[in-house]
Amino acid sequence: MKFLNRGLLLLTAVALFVFSNTAFGQRGLGRALEAQRAHNPNFFQVEGVVATGVSVDRAGNAVIKVYTENAGTKVPAFANGVAVKKFVAGPITAWDRPVDQMKKPGRGNGGGGDSGGTNPQTRLARPVAIGASIGTYRPSAANACFAGTLGCRLKGSDGQRYILSNNHVIAEENAGSVGNDLVIQPGTLDNDCVLELEDVIGSLSGFIPIKFNGQANFIDAAVAATTVADTGFASPAEAYGAPSSNTQSAYVGMPVQKFGRTTSLTLGEVDAINVTVNVGYTAGSALFENQIIIIGKRQRGRKLVDATFSEGGDSGSLIVTQGNNNPVGLLFAGNSSVTIANPIDEVLTTLSILNGTVLSVDDGN
Repeated sequence: MKFLNRGLLLLTAVALFVFSNTAFGQRGLGRALEAQRAHNPNFFQVEGVVATGVSVDRAGNAVIKVYTENAGTKVPAFANGVAVKKFVAGPITAWDRPVDQMKKPGRGNGGGGDSGGTNPQTRLARPVAIGASIGTYRPSAANACFAGTLGCRLKGSDGQRYILSNNHVIAEENAGSVGNDLVIQPGTLDNDCVLELEDVIGSLSGFIPIKFNGQANFIDAAVAATTVADTGFASPAEAYGAPSSNTQSAYVGMPVQKFGRTTSLTLGEVDAINVTVNVGYTAGSALFENQIIIIGKRQRGRKLVDATFSEGGDSGSLIVTQGNNNPVGLLFAGNSSVTIANPIDEVLTTLSILNGTVLSVDDGN
């Protein structure tokens, strides 16, 4: 089995976050990051706390944001002199249960599938647009009826192309068999749970195992070898088009978007960085560090209001900036209130080491 244990430097990623956020005038960011790290053990001892991160208040001051399952959870007002803000988010899970995926397309807030455009839950013409429904075919095991999202096409320095998605989408929570399991489009959930071998568009080539023993995870990611004939590099024309090959570190307030299997095109905003979060999977709970939290946004009159950014089946979606389409994160978990993403640079660096080739987001050039 081809996989990689965590060996990258978290401090480097945090330093990039500090630089990005300082550039946008968010005062006291370094102090808030230090206070969050120091108090995380205390926060997570409180029943009902599901995540913590660093955000900003309306005045532009960095704060610690604590996400809870319910309104009754008590959190302190300050930690090491840094203000603490509570956000009632509800339980956070990987979007991996079929019951969560049984949604109709075109529920997005960005005008994707609800404008008469591409339905990502159908069998799409090859090469397949990114954001489409995908699943797995496992020759050596029973096949589940489910679907996730094709995040994007990656390009290796060796010229090989890859599908990027989550471990829990194309490696089924560490159960995948590299070189044997296949990726299909659409996922079986979108084909009446029928497996069609002509729907194969790739072969699992590597994944990062998810740890369920209390140790920290940093990405939920997997790749599958594919070809330019089977997998395209752009989202549908009515979405945002092609992602850039230039990645960007998240900062609080960054406007982002994604195109995914269930909610099509949605718009949102980065709500917190350096997020520590407990995520529920079929196999149990997994702790993730250095994540991004996004809250969906939609227009109501002249105002932007909170909205749903992702639902079940959107796992694996690539999150990019609004405007220049710079990749920011890989969507893997959430609920109707918040969405959790892995920083895309962490994903690409770790998978590059795993596959022995430098990976980048393929922009078609």
